[in-house]
Amino acid sequence: MPLAGGHHPDDRDMPRLPLARRADFDLGGISVRPSRLLLQGAAAAVPLERRMMEVLLALADAEGGVLDREQLLQSCWPGVVVGEDALHRAISGLRKAAAAAGDGFAIETVPRIGYRLQVKPGAETEAARAATGADVVESSPALPSRRALLSGAVALASVSAGAFWVKRRPGANPEAVRLMEEARVAQQEGTPDAYVQAIRQLEHVVEIAPDDASGWGQLALTRALADEHSSPETGAAVIPQIGKAARRALQLEADNADARAALAIALPYYGDWLAAEQRLDAVLHDHPAHIESQDSRAFLLTATGRVREGSEARLAFAEQAASNANMQFRLTYCLWFLNRVDEADRVAARALQMWPGHPGVWFSRLWLLAGTGRHDRALAHIADDTGRPPLPAPMVETLRAATAAATTRDRQQTAAAAAMVMKGAERSVAGVVNAMMLLNLMEETDRAFDLATAYYLERGPLIAAMHWRPGQPMVQDQRRRKTNMLFTPIAETMQRDPRFLPLMQGMGLADYWARRGIQPDFLKTGPDVSGQLSR
Repeated sequence: MPLAGGHHPDDRDMPRLPLARRADFDLGGISVRPSRLLLQGAAAAVPLERRMMEVLLALADAEGGVLDREQLLQSCWPGVVVGEDALHRAISGLRKAAAAAGDGFAIETVPRIGYRLQVKPGAETEAARAATGADVVESSPALPSRRALLSGAVALASVSAGAFWVKRRPGANPEAVRLMEEARVAQQEGTPDAYVQAIRQLEHVVEIAPDDASGWGQLALTRALADEHSSPETGAAVIPQIGKAARRALQLEADNADARAALAIALPYYGDWLAAEQRLDAVLHDHPAHIESQDSRAFLLTATGRVREGSEARLAFAEQAASNANMQFRLTYCLWFLNRVDEADRVAARALQMWPGHPGVWFSRLWLLAGTGRHDRALAHIADDTGRPPLPAPMVETLRAATAAATTRDRQQTAAAAAMVMKGAERSVAGVVNAMMLLNLMEETDRAFDLATAYYLERGPLIAAMHWRPGQPMVQDQRRRKTNMLFTPIAETMQRDPRFLPLMQGMGLADYWARRGIQPDFLKTGPDVSGQLSR
C-alpha cells in the first residue's frame, strides 16, 4: 500500500487523488500536509510549491523504492512536456525545505537511475503504521552526505519561512497566507526568475487581502530586494512601486518591519553611506531580528571598508540564513575575509550543491579559490561547465586567461589577459566588477587605479561601463555601483598604494569615515592618517 495514502507511480491508470484530499502524514518527525502545501517540523513550518509536494508524495508512495526520472515526470507533470531541469529544481527545493523543517528525511540520488526517499534512523512513519496496523520496519538511514551538506546549520535553517508562518494573525485570508509563504520560499532562491515569481504572488495577495499590512510590506521588501536584478529602466519604475506598497503597509500597521526595511534598502547608497547606515540602524533598533536589514547593513559595512565589523555582523545571523542563496554566498566572503578559509570552503561547497548555476554562489567560490592562491582549482572551477551559470563566452575566457596569468606571472601572458579584462570593463558593469578583482589578482595595480578612477570618479581616458544594458550578464550585487571589491584581500596591494587614500577622498568614503569618527580596516594597522580623512 502506498506510504502516503495516495497512488503508486507505477499504477499509471489509477486516478490520482488531488492534494486537497491527501491525508497528512509524518516523515521522520516532520508533518507533511499536502492540502496546505506545508512541511511542519520542529524547527520551522516550510511552505512548498505544488510540484515539490507532488514529487515528495510520489517518492513517499514508492515506500523506499527507487523512482526513475521518467516515472517522476509522468506522475508529477502528467500531459506536460518538461525537461529534467524542472525535476532537478523540485528535488533541490525539497532538500532545502526538509533541512529547514528539521532534517527528518533525505532524498537520495541513485546514479543514472533516479531518486529514493529516506527517513532518518529510528524515525517512524505514522501513515505507514496506520495503513498496515503493524510496527514499521526501521527505515534506511538518511544520507550522510545530506547532513554533511548542511554542515552544522541549526534547525532554524530558514527563520524567515518559519517565523512568517507563526506570526500570521487569526482571521487572515488562507489563500493569501499560502501565497505569501510560497513567495517567501521563492525569494530565498535569490534569482531574477524567483523574484518575479514571488512578486506576482504577492501582487495577487494584496488584491485578495487589501487590508493585510503583511502582504503590502512583503511586496515592498521583495521589490526592493529584486531591484538589484532590474535593468535601469525597470529600476526607475520600481522605486515608486516600492514606496507605494510600503506606505500602504505603514498605513495599516505603523511599524511594519518589512515596509520600513524596503524603504531603507531601496535607495542606492554610493556616495550616501552615512544616511544608508542610519536608515538601516533605525529599522534594526525596533526590529533587531529583521534578517534582510541585517544582511543589507552587513554588506554596507564591508563595502565601506569596515570589513571585520561587517563580517562579524554577518556571522551573528548566518545560522538563520542557511536556506537563503544570496546570504550564503556572502557568508563565504565574510569567512574568507576573517581568514577562516576552511569554513569558507565548506560553505561555498554546500552552496554550490544547493544552488548549482547561481551566479553569486559560483563567483564567491571562484574568488575564494583565486584569492587564497589556489589558482589551479580556480581554473578547474572555471572550466567545469556543469555548475557554471550561463555566462557569455568572452567573460568565461577572460576569467580563464587572467587566472592563468596570475598563476604563471608571465609578462606577455599577463599583458594579453589585462587587455581582455579592460575590454570587458568597457562592455558591461559585471565586467567592471570582475576586472577590479582580476587586475588585482594579476598585480596590475596601475590598470586597477585607471579603472577605479574611471568607474568611481568618471575621470581619465578610460570609459568604464556604468549601467547595465539589455543583453549583458546580470550578476547579484553588480547593477548598482559597488565598492566592496576594493576591500577584499585580493586588493591589499592597491590599498597600500599612496594613490588609494586620494581615491577614497574623491569617492566620498574618507568623508564618511571622518563623520563616523572611525578608521577603515586597511588603515588600522598603518600610520595614523585620521587628519587626512576629512580633507
